[in-house]
Order: sequence, then C-alpha cells, then structure tokens
Amino acid sequence: MKQVKKPAAVLISLLLLAGATLTGCSSKQADNSGQASTPAAASREIDWKTVKADIRFIYPGTSEAEKELADQFKTKMKEKYPNVNIEYMFLSWQDMDKKLPIMLSSADYPDITMTQDVTNLVQLNGLEDLSPYFNKQGTALKKEDFLPGTLEYASQGDKIYSVPNLANSFTLMVNEQMLNEVGMKIEDLKTWDSVEKAAQLMTKGDKYGFGYPLGVARFAFRVPFTAAYSNGLVLDDTSEASKKKYIETLEHFKKLEAYEPKAHFTWGYPEMWRSFSNGEVGMVAAGTYFSANVYSINPDIIKVTRAIPYPKGPSGTKAQAPVSSVGVGMFKGSKNKDVAWKLIEEWSSSEFNTTEAAVVNVTAVKNANLDEIVKKAEKVYPKAIDGHKRILQDFNQILVNNGVPMATILGQPEIETLVQDNMTKLLMGKLSTEESYSAIKDGINKIKDKFK
Repeated sequence: MKQVKKPAAVLISLLLLAGATLTGCSSKQADNSGQASTPAAASREIDWKTVKADIRFIYPGTSEAEKELADQFKTKMKEKYPNVNIEYMFLSWQDMDKKLPIMLSSADYPDITMTQDVTNLVQLNGLEDLSPYFNKQGTALKKEDFLPGTLEYASQGDKIYSVPNLANSFTLMVNEQMLNEVGMKIEDLKTWDSVEKAAQLMTKGDKYGFGYPLGVARFAFRVPFTAAYSNGLVLDDTSEASKKKYIETLEHFKKLEAYEPKAHFTWGYPEMWRSFSNGEVGMVAAGTYFSANVYSINPDIIKVTRAIPYPKGPSGTKAQAPVSSVGVGMFKGSKNKDVAWKLIEEWSSSEFNTTEAAVVNVTAVKNANLDEIVKKAEKVYPKAIDGHKRILQDFNQILVNNGVPMATILGQPEIETLVQDNMTKLLMGKLSTEESYSAIKDGINKIKDKFK
C-alpha cells in the first residue's frame, strides 16, 4: 500500500489545522422550461425560477447535526428554485448497500446519492459519469477544486462518479482518561500487543477495554479492515503471501474478545457510540466523523478522547490509516439530470460544504472558506470545542504521517457479511482461527469469481 503523497498530505494537513475548530415513488420530470436531461443540450438557457422537478436524494446522515444540514439545504433550495422539490430518503450506509441494488434492478431510480466507495454502484451501472458535467460551460465545479486523491477515490479510469465533499479516515479512538488511570499513556500505544495490554488493564467491573460492533456487517468488517492496514493487509487479499498477516489479524481480535462487553455481538454504531460516550469502553475503531456521533450523547467525552492511527501489527512496517472521500453522485437513471447537477453544485458550494465540514469532518475542497468553517464549528460543538480542536489536530498528524489511500473492494457488501459471520463464529469459539481464515478466504474468492 502506498502512502499518501507528501504534497497531498501537507495540503490536507493545512486544511485540517486551519479548520481544527470544526469538527417511494420514482422520479418524474415535469419541466415546462424545455430542460434537457443530459449535458449535451445544456447550452439551452434554463430558467431556474420556473424549472420543475421532483428530486429524490439518498441521504445517510444519521446524527442530528447532519439531519439539520439536510433540512437547511432543502429550505434554501426551495427559496432559490421554487418548483424543485427535494425528497430525502434517509438510509444508513448499510441499508444503501441492500436497497439500492433492488431499486436499480427494478428501474426505480432516485436522482442523487451521497457516496463513499463508488465501486459497487458503478458495477451495477447505477451512477452517471460526471466528467461531461465538469466540462460544461459555466459550471461552478472544476476538477482542480479538490484535494489530491479525493477525486481519484470517486473515479474509475477517466470517469468521475462522485463530487468529493469531505476527506475521511479510519483510526483508533482512545479514552485517554481511562488509559491514564491504568498507568498507560497515548504514546505507549505503538503495537497490537500494547492495544491488547491496554484493553486488559481497562477491563474491570462494568468497564471494558475495547468495543467492536459485530451486529451490523458494515462495522463488523470495518474494525478489522482498519486494523489490518497497520499489518500490511487489505481484507480482500486472499493470496498465500498474505495468509500470515490475515491469521495475525484474526488472532488479534480473538485476544481482544476477553476485554469486550458480551453485548457487542449485537451492537451497531449507535450502541458502540453510546458505550464509548458513557465511559463504558475505552477504545473503538472509528474515524473523522467522531464528534458528530458522540456530541449529542455526552459532549464531555470529546474532552478526554484522542485519535491515533491503529497501532502497528506484527507483520506491519508502521501504523497506517486508510483515507477516502465522501461525496455526492447522480444516478444514471435520473430523469432530471440537469437539475440534479445543479443541486450537486449547490451542495458542493462553500455555503454548504463548510457547514458539512464543520459538522462531520475535513473538507475535500481546496478553496473552502476556513474562517467560515471555524465559526460554524463553534456553533455546532460549543460545549466541547477545545476537545474537538485537539482531536482534529490528531487527525492532522495521522493524515500527514500515516495516511494511505483506501482500497476500493469489488463486492464489498457481500464480503462484509462474510467477514461478520466468520468473525462472530471465531469470537464465540465456534471456529478456530485457521477455520475462520479458510472460510473467509474461500468465501471471498467465490465473491471475486462473480466479477470475472
């Protein structure tokens, strides 16, 4: 895995430092303006005061701050474009993986969607190539507007499938107060052995060292996926050369199982966040979206939390943190493509991008108004702004020193379920490490065969 190139990392670093105080019916076109649905006819002037469209927007924002942002956007767009109606479909990322393939196969096409890894939606022929829209005369968005690596993550070959809004990274979040109380410091967390030691020391009575949400496939996969990067492994690599790294990864989580609450087998992210926020578990694998998820539960937890790259595994060369982008894309089947693109431009504008960055994590836009991000973040996290600033400074160091491009994995939703099933059996003692590895390897190879 290649480390993020230094210029890109430094640019991300500068943005983070400057912004460190932030944190179903089918679409129908009813266009009386003669609007075209493809950029080829975009030379026609559109009267945006009279253009009509019903837009369905797939939106996975789950925190209260993210929902408020969605409401603000809808209200503002109604003021600017009175005859454009936005209907949000609030689906979790996990539900998107399940429901969008069904919708697309039945020709039930939404218009816009938030995106992370675009691989599977592209494989389903679901997303519009946005490259021609970037080349439209008068468009507000340019390819050079985005941090290096973020647009590439949203692309395949020379086709762009999403407009990046945010940079994202997966890390280890640590309750520093709990760690210090058992005689350890953040600086001590250098290897998987030290993570296991810290988890053991923090486990006492009704407090536990580690929280692993196994009840939802997406997160059951994400936790070992995050750790594996620091062991030189991407979880879809089933080559013989990676067997030792894979076995070590499984063994690491087998050891951590003794220091986790039994309820973690049924946890999703809400249960994990609640337990961490209430000081019931000392470490969780999460990322740059941390503050948005915990602030409404217990803002004080932000004051005692530190972010570090998941420490180095036994076969790893250094601690590494996978870096990706979050963006917004357009469905190929949308009947309102010009309107959808206009809304993507608006969502990516400084007004809304800075709010999104202040709420969730760091912006992916080079020329974002950083002063505006700072002001908005102070309003979003008034009870924990200093702690939030320190966490974002931690993320800065992680991205500069430990960031690597996150791999895109074809068939990932199926692989997530496979990993969840076998990790659960492993941690419940129903499979040995070797048996779990063999089952995961065979299952991944079968999934890969579907895409050959």
